[in-house]
Amino acid sequence: MKRPGPSATRKCILEAAQLLFAEEGYANTTIRKVAGRAGLSVGTIYLYYKNKEELYSELFRRQLDSFSAMTEPLRKQEPLSALRGLIDSYLDYAVKKAKLVSQQIKEHDLEIKKPIKKAFFDSQKKLIADILEKGVREKIFRQMDCQATASVLFYCLRGMILAQLSGDLTNGAPDMTGEGKNACGLFLLGLLRDRRGREKGWARP
Repeated sequence: MKRPGPSATRKCILEAAQLLFAEEGYANTTIRKVAGRAGLSVGTIYLYYKNKEELYSELFRRQLDSFSAMTEPLRKQEPLSALRGLIDSYLDYAVKKAKLVSQQIKEHDLEIKKPIKKAFFDSQKKLIADILEKGVREKIFRQMDCQATASVLFYCLRGMILAQLSGDLTNGAPDMTGEGKNACGLFLLGLLRDRRGREKGWARP
């Protein structure tokens, strides 16, 4: 029987590790458990990763890089649609990856995460600021401090995700995102240079 190649083996390890980190957290996950979930020997894991820290760091970085790749194309869209798409992306991701995101929030103070997380936060705030600046240039948004506003919006989204995962934003919505998107939409209405005719479609019933 043909053995899986290095790429397939690495993918198998990462998938097993992601499930374990989401289910049991960083502290309770071991290389031995990852090997067992992946159906590989412990020695095989160490051929790819020297320790649990390296495995976790790569997995965490891949997750954030994947999300960044998903949101980056928004930069080319019409600014209003781009910000709406960004809100949808954040809240939808929090629903689809609820267990993983919840565990990562609980483990926010892990030292190995901090430089990776900071780089991600900075890139996302820059994306938002660039969209806002484009909207100001095109006279869609009013004049503002785009950097400061980007930080406010970014951390507003983070707060919405936390509230959603804690169950505060369910409000009977089938996908658990309705109230969160509505609240962010109302916030963004305040950025518009001319609100006439633009409210429709932002605040959801």
